[in-house]
Amino acid sequence: MNRYLNFLHTTVAFEVAADATAAFEPVERFFRHLMADRPAREPTFRITVLGYHPDTDVEPAVWRIPPSIVRRSSAAEFTFDAHVVVGDGRKRYVNRATLLDAPLDVATDNTFTVRITEKSTVQVLDFVRDLVIRHEENEGTVVLHASGVSKNGRAVIIAGPKGAGKTTTLLSVLRRPGWKYFTGDKLFCTLEDGHVVVYPWRDYPYVGVGTIRAEPRLEKLVRENVDERIDSYQPSNKVLMDPDLFESWMGAEFSAEPLRLAALLLPEVKPGEQLTTWRLTDGNERWAHLNKIVDRQVDTTFFTWQSHLVPDYARFYASLAELRTALDAVEMIRLRGTLDIDLDTLLSGEERRP
Repeated sequence: MNRYLNFLHTTVAFEVAADATAAFEPVERFFRHLMADRPAREPTFRITVLGYHPDTDVEPAVWRIPPSIVRRSSAAEFTFDAHVVVGDGRKRYVNRATLLDAPLDVATDNTFTVRITEKSTVQVLDFVRDLVIRHEENEGTVVLHASGVSKNGRAVIIAGPKGAGKTTTLLSVLRRPGWKYFTGDKLFCTLEDGHVVVYPWRDYPYVGVGTIRAEPRLEKLVRENVDERIDSYQPSNKVLMDPDLFESWMGAEFSAEPLRLAALLLPEVKPGEQLTTWRLTDGNERWAHLNKIVDRQVDTTFFTWQSHLVPDYARFYASLAELRTALDAVEMIRLRGTLDIDLDTLLSGEERRP
């Protein structure tokens, strides 16, 4: 089976063997909005997907190699290590769920082989996502760490540090008529005809227990379909949810359609405090806030996971600089307090000054 993930400047070709079809199905379902039977361009990367039997497909000596950190996350599902083997111009990342055979440099070899099991889904999604991000950055695409909503062909994104209230703000906006879910926690920015256009990227929702308990229907959904122990967790704990389940609760399936960026919200949750809002108009302050949410991953573990493609960032920073002028047409609004947001009223010009 041949399938193609087409996104912006990137096409990933998957050649899936019969013995890997069942294990690959969750990956294809997750990326279904980008998958096609034909490539949109000459494939950027080619990935052969095979079934995996770690006891027979891996030499015993590999398991004796000390494991290396591949990914660390506050979500256990996104935390994994691998035994790394280098030789013959290739690097293999091996654990009990997945075996990734990667080139040392995609500039000279763009072929990968990944052996998968039913436990590989998150690792494969993580690998493909980072592969796309690295290539898009090399092509000059600016990636932002933000969630977002949309209405009438315009996107409003929500950004801030961990615990700022991004998900709380997102859910609050979605309770109002007409607003739809747009993107999880990443989006890709391009300049088109002088305007900032953003491309959404699907993600696994990782939702705080406090936020879940504030939404009775969501709490019931989580208890019945995700984790029946939800009542025993602290409000600061988070729960990883299946995207299809989360989107069905929101009543809006993810769409890969790009939209023009209209506004950026910067929330600061303060439960019990009256909501205040104010627009940022100083150019330097606006530019500083944008730079805070640019998703530069050079400070993460991707150098062990993605050393085959390290962007030189020349085109990326050139594109980032070009965004500064285009941002003049994008509203940037600070929010502080109890994050119950009527976004239509807020965008119409009303402020609640501190």
